[in-house]
Amino acid sequence: MKQAVLLGRTAGLRPSVVRRLERLSQRRHPEEGGADLLTLQRLAAESRELELPLSLVVDGRGLGRLLWVGPLEQSGRLLERLPGSQRRQGPNLRLFTCVGRSRQLDPQAGEATVGLDLQPLFWLRFPDHAEAGGLWPAAGFAPGGSAAQPWQPLASGALAELSEPGALGSTEPETTEPSRRIEGPERVLLLALTPGDPIEAQREVGELEGLVRSAGGEPVGLVQQRRQQVSPQTVWGEGKVQEAALEARRVGATLVVTDRELSPGQARNLERMLDLPVSDRSELILDIFAQRASSSAGRLQVELAQLRYRLPRLSGRGLSLSRQGGGIGTRGPGETQLEKDRRVIASRVDRLQKEVRQLGEHRSRLRQGRRGQRRLALVGYTNAGKSSLLNALTKPVAGEEALAEDKLFATLDPTTRRLDRPNPTGGPPTSLLLTDTVGFIRGLPPPLVEAFRSTLEETLEADQLLIVVDLSDPAWIHQVRTVEAILDDLGSAAPRRLIGNQIDRCPVEAIEQARLHDPQALFISATAGLGLERLRDWLFDPTPAL
Repeated sequence: MKQAVLLGRTAGLRPSVVRRLERLSQRRHPEEGGADLLTLQRLAAESRELELPLSLVVDGRGLGRLLWVGPLEQSGRLLERLPGSQRRQGPNLRLFTCVGRSRQLDPQAGEATVGLDLQPLFWLRFPDHAEAGGLWPAAGFAPGGSAAQPWQPLASGALAELSEPGALGSTEPETTEPSRRIEGPERVLLLALTPGDPIEAQREVGELEGLVRSAGGEPVGLVQQRRQQVSPQTVWGEGKVQEAALEARRVGATLVVTDRELSPGQARNLERMLDLPVSDRSELILDIFAQRASSSAGRLQVELAQLRYRLPRLSGRGLSLSRQGGGIGTRGPGETQLEKDRRVIASRVDRLQKEVRQLGEHRSRLRQGRRGQRRLALVGYTNAGKSSLLNALTKPVAGEEALAEDKLFATLDPTTRRLDRPNPTGGPPTSLLLTDTVGFIRGLPPPLVEAFRSTLEETLEADQLLIVVDLSDPAWIHQVRTVEAILDDLGSAAPRRLIGNQIDRCPVEAIEQARLHDPQALFISATAGLGLERLRDWLFDPTPAL
């Protein structure tokens, strides 16, 4: 018989207690379901002596597979030690827990989350002693369908009755369970701290959802909390984090994404409490940039930003990162693997910084060669239509168009095109340079801004900035303010002009509001070709008011 695994708070247990628990975990249970009543009563006796809860996991053949000492926590450790290659798909498990002296039989807080990760057919819970009169109470539960009630009560009554085969339902596992889906894109639960204004909250959540989809994930759930007093340890309150953990199990999420940047400590605390990988908004944006980077310059800058972001968040995981080592090439005897990892990354960051400086110097020389020509830059929120406008104005030959797709951060590298206007007198044409730059977004990660400074300098040294805004987006005014704030932080002093895009799809009120924001605003539709001639005339002769 395969020996069951003994886990949990086993440190300090006497050898005789360990042997008794191991023998207890190896007892057989009815294969057709239920449990051996004598085993459960002995489990209660051990729990009473240790003054700790005990949980036993039994497989479909009635064999004990794992005995956990203490409150259920850290489901990853349980799942790793369970037999079979498809542990997370519900291997027909039964879960029995003696809750100790507690009279609360309903699964609480973290243990409810761990139980959902195990996905047992049922969960039988009972105290460590019988009541006066000899009745030993017990209650059975099955995985529920909501975060408010993660465990659905099946039955309550005497322990002897509920341990009988069939008392808590069939021993056959469900054939379809949404939370057990393992194929397809990453299933993401959104965790948001939203403002009191419901419209603004909806806008922020919608933007986070768009970022997740752009990164290739599938948003499957949302847990949000209004901004009040932020917890320094986890940002969200403990109760809300527990709600998120349960909701993640209900919808089958494999990743939690937060709507704000987390400190390294906050990220670790959330991962521990949620028992799931956690990415914050900054890491999500960095991942999108990494997917979009197609040129060597773009990949170089993205890698530098990612390493700068991850270096302070690097932490040892498992035995492989805690071994001590010494010898040639290490900085002193006994250097940990974690220190080696940090030193390797720091060395890589130094090399990348040098290459980024060289890239900046190269682009600076290119700009020097363009001195004497009028230079304008298209700036704006991501996916506002900057690349489409560049293509519409310059009309490049097939195959040389700037990439213009309906997705966030489609363009990372600056693209400069020459725009010519024929001379009516027959002389040489008048020309200017128009540059399309990387799009902005609320809360750009500082490592990304720093790494892309050489790219953003194309904007800072332009003679005129054209702030392109998608007027069909209800949040366009917030996007304009975000762009202007980023330009101010970068120290941009160039004149700015608002270019209202998508006028064929926006309400009239948006155009009126844009005029209030910038009385000299120009209005176009890059895809429909509306207003382009008027814009082209202004580019070459900005003096007349239009």
